[in-house]
Amino acid sequence: MTSTELSHQILKIKAVTLKTVCLNTVYAGTFYLASTFGFLAVPSSSALAQYGLGLPRSAGTGGATRGNLPQITMLVPEDGAKTLSSRPTLYWYIAPPSSTSSTSGTPILTKTAKTSHKITFFLRDGSDRAAKPVFTAEGTTDKAGLYKFTIPETAPALVKGKVQRWQIRWQTDGGASQVDVYAPIRFDEEPKVSTAIASAKNGLEKARIYTKNAYWYDALDAYTVWLSQNPQDQTAKAERDNLLKEGFKTHSAFSKAQEGNLAKLLSKLNESSTALPIDLILKVRR
Repeated sequence: MTSTELSHQILKIKAVTLKTVCLNTVYAGTFYLASTFGFLAVPSSSALAQYGLGLPRSAGTGGATRGNLPQITMLVPEDGAKTLSSRPTLYWYIAPPSSTSSTSGTPILTKTAKTSHKITFFLRDGSDRAAKPVFTAEGTTDKAGLYKFTIPETAPALVKGKVQRWQIRWQTDGGASQVDVYAPIRFDEEPKVSTAIASAKNGLEKARIYTKNAYWYDALDAYTVWLSQNPQDQTAKAERDNLLKEGFKTHSAFSKAQEGNLAKLLSKLNESSTALPIDLILKVRR
């Protein structure tokens, strides 16, 4: 290669490098503007937390209530989480109302008389409040405790790679009083993880694989199912506790100012031998 040809080759490389830098700058700027104005749909990899999705945080996963209303805590990081299943099992905890209820989102646990209340489950096609419901189901509950609901075959499956929102609405007095909580969820396929899960020896091993790969929803479900079958497994309890502590370490309802809140919640969860399945019936729209 002559010196002239070499010079031309170097210039081409510089041009390609400059083009790459310019494109990266444009993408970085787009990400910044989208974040600023609230249009961000998919965060950069650097924004991802260990379990969360790195989305703008909301207090919807467990907020304060006042008066004769319960504390409802979605068992998911405040910025959502991912699942390996298109029809995952979702968990939330209902603590009874209390006249001493704090405004911190603390699940203060007191005994109250049983009263039937309406529960509505929503699955929405996006992650914002205005997102259209693609599935709605209704049921009733009359007790506090850990609840679970698996997205049924009658509901649309989660859309792969899309952040969606699931929501629980608790109502009493004919809808005069209600509590709404919600959380983002994203269905991410990962063949290697699916293969490892299929080869797992038992449910506890599956829980550990999900945890290692940050599939929060599936890890929580696997641990909870395992503990319902092996309630004396202290190792599994400790591992589930660690999962929740890690996921909730930046949760607004479990901040340092209310550091005893999470301990109370974990204690109650460990007292329960299993989650309460709730029978929700498809709501027919007219």
